Amino acid sequence: MTAFAIVCAAMLLVTLVWTTLPLWRVRPSVDAVATRSERRVSSVVVVLAVTGLAAGLYAYLSNWDWSPDETAVAQNAQVDSMLAQLESKLTANPQDLQGWLLLGRSYTSLQQFARAAQAYQRAYDLSKGEDIEAIVGLGEALALLDQSALGGRAGDLFNEALRRAPDHPKALWYGSIAALQAGDLKLGRDRMQAMLAHEPPPQLRTILEQQIQDLNQQLGDAGEGGSTIAAGPAVAAKHSIQVAVSIAPAIQQQLKGPTPLFVLARDPTAPGPPLAVQRRTSADAPLTIELSEADAMMPTRTLASASRVQVVARLSLSGAPQERSGDFYGEADYEFGKDTGTLRIVIDRTVP
Repeated sequence: MTAFAIVCAAMLLVTLVWTTLPLWRVRPSVDAVATRSERRVSSVVVVLAVTGLAAGLYAYLSNWDWSPDETAVAQNAQVDSMLAQLESKLTANPQDLQGWLLLGRSYTSLQQFARAAQAYQRAYDLSKGEDIEAIVGLGEALALLDQSALGGRAGDLFNEALRRAPDHPKALWYGSIAALQAGDLKLGRDRMQAMLAHEPPPQLRTILEQQIQDLNQQLGDAGEGGSTIAAGPAVAAKHSIQVAVSIAPAIQQQLKGPTPLFVLARDPTAPGPPLAVQRRTSADAPLTIELSEADAMMPTRTLASASRVQVVARLSLSGAPQERSGDFYGEADYEFGKDTGTLRIVIDRTVP
């Protein structure tokens, strides 16, 4: 695009020289009527007119997007307008179950998980806890809002969903994470094996097979209690990061007691939920943990989906997983296939 602009400028310059040159030539017949200053004024007018006309016509006739920021703003405004219309309809008709489900899905896709949870809660209440989408949607929003909820209400919701729909893929995924967090490795493995029966995409299937193999090794009973993984090509090496976290003395002195500590890996090029996350407490520091694909919050967003990640260790003063002003943190980048050894992070900064 830069080269194109340079060429256009050069062509425009040639055109202007060709057009204004006669105005600068001294001709007796003309000098008698027009002064030198008049000719210069005419030249300036021509330059401005031709340049403005060329730029205007190109901007009007070309299909080049000269204002991507304006386009993004317009799109965001359109989304906000549609959500506002939907919320207005739900205010007028609060018994619209499908409308609340649609609002919950919309806010989840926009990563506004608190609002998604509110919408799904309304759908859950309207259906008296009978609608499977409301159950799973509410559980997912709560889990994405705070992963520790998998050990509480979110985990209970996924268990309830699986009681009603044992083969629900999303409930199986989150239910497996909840089981693993609770220390029930066998139930977590069995739920992952059940997901394989749904023919997941190749990338997700590879992740599930890796995790099942790891769990089988930990359980020491490969294949027991469920289907085994079919023989096939060797599974690619899993992505994991050893992370050593410590707290700077100046930060430690500001803590009034044990503070929730979130260690997470995120893709710096793709906003969204973390690729992996663990929750500890400041009382555990200094500590070394391993972030792996088993720490994913979503089946399609794991450490395997990124070649480079940003690892953040954050002390949450509010207890929420979302970053808030006043939280203390430290961060470092890690590139798979290039970086090796333990990644060391010192929590020594404050969120503005």
